[in-house]
Amino acid sequence: MWALVKDGTVEEIYYSPKSIILDNVRYPSNMFTMYTKEEKKRIHIYDVKRKTSPDTNFYDMGSSSYTWNASEETVDEDFTITEKDLSDLKINSKAATDHEAYRQIQYFAWLTQRYVYDNTQAIPNDVIQYVASIRTFCNTICTAIDNCNTLDEFKVVHSEIFNEGEQYNVWPDSTSIEHYKRNR
Repeated sequence: MWALVKDGTVEEIYYSPKSIILDNVRYPSNMFTMYTKEEKKRIHIYDVKRKTSPDTNFYDMGSSSYTWNASEETVDEDFTITEKDLSDLKINSKAATDHEAYRQIQYFAWLTQRYVYDNTQAIPNDVIQYVASIRTFCNTICTAIDNCNTLDEFKVVHSEIFNEGEQYNVWPDSTSIEHYKRNR
């Protein structure tokens, strides 16, 4: 990103290279990447020093603002960072967990349908045990989420669930019942 700065005031922000007209002179879009820092400085174009974005899983960002930094000859980006509502984060994470449990179980739903239509065709015990283990695992994760009282606690649990941490990321294995799986 670049900015047009005149008399210490940021007049325009350029988010990507584009052809521009300054003082009745057209500059090509590649000027932003091809010109040296000194060449851009002569036409009042300066680099924007981006502020590090927060993890958007947990924080919201406000609108960006830009200020001239004369000592570094750059334009500094700034924005407010606010924590997301913990109760909303918990609701969304539990819904994602429930959805994953449903996804894991749905491959075996045909066995239940078969049993409803023909109760002589029992649901295999290993499938019943697998489904029970998925439900138990899902409940364990949802309880861990519910037990979070602060955003920092939630971040730890979230990373263990969704970012392949060690505690909650490994759902029960269905390898032994793969032959019962059917895609929906």
